[in-house]
Amino acid sequence: MTQAGALTDEECREAVMEALDELPEEISSQLTNVAVIVEDRHPTEPNLMGIYDPIEELQRIVIFRETNPSRDEVKRTVFHEVGHYFGMDEERVRGWGL
Repeated sequence: MTQAGALTDEECREAVMEALDELPEEISSQLTNVAVIVEDRHPTEPNLMGIYDPIEELQRIVIFRETNPSRDEVKRTVFHEVGHYFGMDEERVRGWGL
């Protein structure tokens, strides 16, 4: 069941793919060995929109569907987490206006 105002699973996945497709080539070509996945919500932080979550050799970006109410929010969240993938801290990523 979808939370009121939340994108459906399919809509969220499409928005993630669109955001990844919009990354400039010089960034997308360096985005390697990372899985970008969609989950409904974070298990302990219900307001978290996304997370870059490296676990040993596994690199992953998780977008939380229920806290991203629109395609634009999904796009901002994807770009934000890609910044973290490249080693940017929160202050620098927020400097992008995200």
